[in-house]
Amino acid sequence: MSRRWILSLCAVTALSASLLPVWGEAPQKVVEIAAVDDLVAEINAKVELLGQQVASAEAFAKTLEKKEVNQAAGVVACMAQAIVEHPDKAKAKFHAADLRDAAVLLRAAKTFEDATKLFASVKDAHAGKSAGTAKPEAEWNKLTGLGRMMEEINGRSATIRRGLRRLQKPDETARDCTTLAILALAMEVDTHEVKDPAQLPLWKELSVKYRSEMIAMAKAVRAKDTAKATEHFTAANEACNKCHEQIRDKGK
Repeated sequence: MSRRWILSLCAVTALSASLLPVWGEAPQKVVEIAAVDDLVAEINAKVELLGQQVASAEAFAKTLEKKEVNQAAGVVACMAQAIVEHPDKAKAKFHAADLRDAAVLLRAAKTFEDATKLFASVKDAHAGKSAGTAKPEAEWNKLTGLGRMMEEINGRSATIRRGLRRLQKPDETARDCTTLAILALAMEVDTHEVKDPAQLPLWKELSVKYRSEMIAMAKAVRAKDTAKATEHFTAANEACNKCHEQIRDKGK
């Protein structure tokens, strides 16, 4: 085997490894994306929503078709893992890893009985009553499903679009942006939609682009710079559209 061939093989192997998702720590430091206060506020809102979704058998039945409990619990899991990896995690008055694990289990609930039982664990963890024994490491591609994530993105995008019209609640709109940026961490490493390995670099590029634009948009919103915020929002949506055209919906 020639030295040149060996070097070429090593280079290809290194490139392939760099394109594979790395499980465990998020692909970007969460402190660069969101403050713990925003992550906690988002968790508070979603736990309240989950409480409404499992308040009765009838309420839970209405969530099944669109997998709304799965969706809300997935957001909680992502925000909780972001807190786990945040240097200011002590500001959260609960064990974020325990909450993450409880939310992941709740995602799989198929019956009202299971949902109420699993939501009780989510409530306990959220209230700071859990044991604090969950390990900090987690695979970001297992925290939420890509389909539910896209539904969350669609819903949030509509809310953000309305918020931009008058920007009366910049903190809430900015939190919507940072929530989507955190979800984009899971998006980047969940590559099961990429059927052609040659498109992995494009998937990563567009995921990073979307996340970067939402981070920048959050800053512009807090500065009440509507024009700049709209510019970043448009760029983020263009990244989404390109992904659908060139990867997810290609050939359909």
